[in-house]
Order: sequence, then C-alpha cells, then structure tokens
Amino acid sequence: MQTSFVLRCASRQRVHLGLACIALLLAPLAEAHLTRVSSSEWTLEDGAASADLQFFRGDFAGLVPPGTPEAGLPARVLSLIADTVVVRHADATCRLESSHVVPSGDDGWWVHARWTCGGAGPRWSVTLGVLELLPSGHTHLARVKVGGEVVERIARSSAPTFEVAANPSVWAAAWRFLRFGVEHIFKGYDHIAFLLALLLIGGRFRDLVAIVTSFTIAHSVTLAVAALGIFQPPSRWVESLIAASIVAVAAENLWVLRPAQGSTQRATAALRHRWRITFAFGLVHGFGFASALQDLALPRSALVAGLVSFNVGVEIGQLTIVAVAFPLLAWLRTVRGFQPSGMRLLSGVVGAFGLVLLVQRIAGG
Repeated sequence: MQTSFVLRCASRQRVHLGLACIALLLAPLAEAHLTRVSSSEWTLEDGAASADLQFFRGDFAGLVPPGTPEAGLPARVLSLIADTVVVRHADATCRLESSHVVPSGDDGWWVHARWTCGGAGPRWSVTLGVLELLPSGHTHLARVKVGGEVVERIARSSAPTFEVAANPSVWAAAWRFLRFGVEHIFKGYDHIAFLLALLLIGGRFRDLVAIVTSFTIAHSVTLAVAALGIFQPPSRWVESLIAASIVAVAAENLWVLRPAQGSTQRATAALRHRWRITFAFGLVHGFGFASALQDLALPRSALVAGLVSFNVGVEIGQLTIVAVAFPLLAWLRTVRGFQPSGMRLLSGVVGAFGLVLLVQRIAGG
C-alpha cells in the first residue's frame, strides 16, 4: 500500500513538472501581447535630418513627476525625447534645430524634430536614448529614407542605437530581414499557439514533417503574393482568421482525444488529413507574416533577398519552437495518467486562448 502511494505521488510530480514546462513555453505568449511598440519615420539627407516619432502616453507615465498639470505634459515629453535623441552623420554630431510635440489621438504623442548636420558621407547613426527610460522590452520600429531608398531599423530599450548607410548592400539587407523573421515568429503568440495546437495529438515524426512542410509551403506563397503587392486582404480579416485557425485545430484535438473508445484510430485518421488543414490555414498565416514585413517598407533594391531571408528567418524560429515542444510533449505522453487527459487540458487552454483572440479581433480590439 505504501509503495503504491509513493508511486502515485511520483507520477503526480512528473505530471506537474510537465505542466510547468508547458507553462514556461506559453509564458512568452502573454508577455509578447503586453510589449509596447513605438515608431518613427526619418528623412536623412546631406546637411539635415528630420523625424516624426510616435509613442504611447502610458510609456511616459513613470517619467512625469506626480502632479504635473495636463498643460505641462507636452513640454516634459518633448524634453525627454529631444534631450536623449542623438543623430550623427559621418561621425559628426548633428545639432537639434527645432522640435515640437502634439497629442496623437487619445493615447499617443507625436513628436517632430529636425537636425542640422555638418558631416559628409554615406553613414548615419541614430541613438534613441529615450528608449532606455521606457519599460523593459519596448521595441521601436523606424522607417528611414536615405539615399533614395527606404530602409527599416529596429531599436530597443536594451539597444537604442541603429545605423544606416546611403547605399546598403543587398547582403546587409538580407541579414537584417532574416533576424527580423526570427524575432517575429517568437513574438507572434498567435502563430506559436497554432504550432503547439498542431502537435498536441501526437503522431510519428514523418507526420510532423508533412504537417510543418505544408504550413511552410502555404505561408511562403501568400507571403510572396502580399509582399510583392499582388494581393493583400484586410488585416482585420487575416488576424481574425488566424485566431480562428487556433480554435479550429484545438477543437479537432478535443474531438479526437474525447474519452471514448478508439481514440488511437481517430488520431491516426486526423493526422492523415491534417496536412491539408494546415496548408489552408498556412495561406492565412502567410498574409499575417506579410503585414509585418510591409510595415518595414521592404526596399526595392533588395526585394527578393529581403523576402527570401525574412521567410527563412520565420522558418528558423518556427523549427526552433517545434524542436523544443515536440520532444517535451512526447515525454509527457509517457507520464502515467497524463495521456490523454493532459493533452485534452492543454488543447482546451490553447483553444480558449484562440477564442479570446478571435472575439477581440472581430470586435476590433
């Protein structure tokens, strides 16, 4: 009796450990949803630099002294930004010539600034020191017009400086887009949830290969179609359908894993056709990837290299997630008492997450 009790306790501990590991995988999903993003548009030309920057008001909540009147907020925000942004051209520091700030909607600040630059050469450097004062994880997306091209840069609170050149090489642009593709998939909590839902009913490794390959081919097609300007459906439709794809796959998991005889046969039958479902939803996810890529204004001079490298980056991120989740889920299935009830629970959690996203996106939230 005592031995049996000890074994049951050990089994529960393994189940709890497995659920804790899954929770660690899902934790970035919620955190990514809370990450703040600001943006800017820059024009860099010989002798001058100008920028339009947009921030959320809430990002400055902790930087404004308590009791500051509403009329004094713009001056405080302008001071924080103007005093911490440094523009350099060919190793010479530019001089701030003018700046002003106005409210942007109900929850934002819009800042326009212009600098006079005495340096000469192709290289520019911008340090957004204000990012170091904002909450950890803040990301800034910059679109920069320089040398007749439009390029993109990403700055963060941990790395507030970006550089551009008047004539960037194709390989430099490709490397930047590859990194952005990897970062995008890790921050795309909806894409991660969809991938996890696909893995929850198990299957052999070759089943997984077929599923992942169909998803890759599908989203590569629509990513190219949208990025090349051939067709791009409304973003709200795309985001809603991505959420619906999470709900649909999780619902199928619950049907396959329902407590009734023949679950193994149902799982086998589902895995035989799942690549078709994954392909259809992959087309939708590709439009979602494209919207992120278009926000960064893919330069025409590096269109093919940027498109291919971004897609490769997405695949690297996707395969990394699968490489971590697949063996973890395979181990959990060997834990006594976890299969299939544990997988039903996880499918229900992922499905509920997708349903919340779907309602928010349909409602326009």
